[in-house]
Amino acid sequence: MSDTKDTNSINGTIDILKIIMALLVVGIHTEPFGFNIWLDRGFGIVTRLCVPFFFVTSAYFYWVKEKGALHYLKRILLLYVIWSLIYLPFDILGLSQMSIGQVLNKYFWIGNGHALWYLCGSVIGFTITYLLLKILKARAVLMIAYVCLIIGCLKSTWAPLLEHVFSVKVSDWLGSRNGLFYAFPYIALGMVVAKSPKEKVNRKIKFFVVGFAISLIALAVESAIFVLIFNTPSTIIWLSVFPCTYFLFMIGKSIDILLDKKQTLFIRKLSTLIYVSQYLFIPFISKYVTTFALFILVVVSTVIFGCVIIKLSECRQLKWLKYLY
Repeated sequence: MSDTKDTNSINGTIDILKIIMALLVVGIHTEPFGFNIWLDRGFGIVTRLCVPFFFVTSAYFYWVKEKGALHYLKRILLLYVIWSLIYLPFDILGLSQMSIGQVLNKYFWIGNGHALWYLCGSVIGFTITYLLLKILKARAVLMIAYVCLIIGCLKSTWAPLLEHVFSVKVSDWLGSRNGLFYAFPYIALGMVVAKSPKEKVNRKIKFFVVGFAISLIALAVESAIFVLIFNTPSTIIWLSVFPCTYFLFMIGKSIDILLDKKQTLFIRKLSTLIYVSQYLFIPFISKYVTTFALFILVVVSTVIFGCVIIKLSECRQLKWLKYLY
C-alpha cells in the first residue's frame, strides 16, 4: 500500500488485487460470515493472504526501482503517525491505564491498533531487509527471513503442537504480528522477486496457477490441523501462506490488465484509505448490525470516504489531505 506515488512501475492486475485485498481486510475485522462456522473458517483461510500480499507488493515495487529508501521510510512513518493521531481519541482511555513501557511497545513494536500495525511492521521489516542487503546477498536475506517466519510460526500458531508432542510450554515472546516475524519474511520475498533474473520469474502462468492451488490446499490442511484439532489460540502466522502469497503475486504479475496511470494511482490511493480508515466506521456501525451487513456497510463507508478524500485532495486549498494516503 505504500507505493501510491510510483508511476513508473504499473501493473493493473496487481493494483486490482490490492484493492480486493484491502476490502478483504475489512472482512477480517467485521467477520461477514460469522453466522456460519464453516463459511467463516473458509473465508478466514482466504484472508490470510491479504497483509502478506501487501508486504510483497510494496517491497517488489520499491526494489524494482531501488532508490529513495529514506523517502520510502519517511512516507510510511508519516502515514503511521498521522493515522495514529487520528485514532488517538479512541485510544486515550486505554493509554491512560498503560505504563510508559507498554505505550512504547504499543506504538513502536506491535504497531498500535486499528490495523495500523501493518505500517509499523513495514518500517521494521523494510529496515531489516535493507540493512541485511548491505552485507548479504538477496537469497541469503530471504533464508534468514524464512527462518524468522518459521520461528514465529512455532511460537504462535504451531505452539499447541510443540506442547502436545514435547510437553513444552511455548510463549509468544516478542509477539507475532510485527515487523520481525511477519513483515520481514514477506518484504524479503518481494525484494528477491524484484531482484531475480527475468528468465527465472517469467515462467508460464500455468506453473504459478498450479503452485497457488497446491499451496492453497496446503494452507487449508494446515488450518484444519491447528484450528480444528489443536485449537490454536493464534491464527496469525502460517507456513503455507508464504508460497501461497508468492504464487498469487506471480499470477498477478503475469496477467497485466492495462490501466492508465490515473486509474492506477486512484486504485492505489483508495486501497490505502480503505485499509487505514476502516476503524473510523467499524466501532459505530457494529453497534447496530453484525456479520455480513456490518461488512457491506463498512466497505461502502470506507469506499465513499476514500473517494471523497482523494477528490478533495485535488483542490489547491486541501492538498494537505494527500497525507492521509
